[in-house]
Amino acid sequence: MTYQPLVKSVVLSTQTKNNDSELVQLIVTLQDATQLRLIRGDGIKSITRLLTNPCPICRKDFYCKCFDRFVEEIDGQVEEKDWK
Repeated sequence: MTYQPLVKSVVLSTQTKNNDSELVQLIVTLQDATQLRLIRGDGIKSITRLLTNPCPICRKDFYCKCFDRFVEEIDGQVEEKDWK
């Protein structure tokens, strides 16, 4: 069975604006209670899992790269109007 991330809620963590660039960090909670930090800035998107729960994909309880392949899918589910 393939893992399908589904965004439940989004909270704005930090937003930094410089001259020409903007860096936004969002805390994304998925339907399975996994929390992620989504970082957007200058066309670059990255994601890291917060260590609140084990990874639902590999079941490891430390930093892993499992969610790197879902960055575009998760970012597509996050809309600016949903930020709290």
